[in-house]
Amino acid sequence: MWRQHPLGRIVDCLLWSGWLWLRVRWKPLPEVLDHLDRLPVRASAGSVPPEAIAQTARAIVRRLPRFGMGECLLRSLVIYAMLRRQQRTDVSLVLGAGSLDSLGRPALHCWIEVNGQPLLETHNLGECFRVMFRHRMPGLTT
Repeated sequence: MWRQHPLGRIVDCLLWSGWLWLRVRWKPLPEVLDHLDRLPVRASAGSVPPEAIAQTARAIVRRLPRFGMGECLLRSLVIYAMLRRQQRTDVSLVLGAGSLDSLGRPALHCWIEVNGQPLLETHNLGECFRVMFRHRMPGLTT
């Protein structure tokens, strides 16, 4: 499993996961996203396809302890941060709420959209979730 992901991308995902977990525990999500949007981009980041980044992030985050944070939220934040460093501007982080469970709690999900299309999602999210929050990555100026 690990051999299909470059070591540098694995390390980046691990570092982002730890840093973002701490940020989300102490700050509201819009503040965390605003902070990510102000970070400098990496000139040598190259152009790794968003799907490859998402696959690595999914492989890493699902194996980490999250201590109360949803896997989809942490994974989406890691993907967002890594795509931001690549200077991508066609990316949105989306939070949605679905139907209520037997205790009256809504099903919640977080995902990334690239060019308006969900990234590596298997379900038709429009049928399952109503969008409650969308954060579009701001355009970058060089």
